[in-house]
Amino acid sequence: MPDSTILVNEFNIIWEALNHYEKYLENMSASAPNEDEELLYDEKLQDLENTKKAIQYAALNSYGLELKAES
Repeated sequence: MPDSTILVNEFNIIWEALNHYEKYLENMSASAPNEDEELLYDEKLQDLENTKKAIQYAALNSYGLELKAES
């Protein structure tokens, strides 16, 4: 069985990267030159939100790790 400490660290690294990517997408959406590009970034943000929820669920159920949304 894999070392759970390593997996918890990986969850935290992935979580941090997703939050960073979310901020990037929000900035790109806000500065999009037209509505089509803004919608593209907004769709990616929605997909990312679903991914984050899935990772939160997996971390909590597998390791009791509570990943918090950044404000």
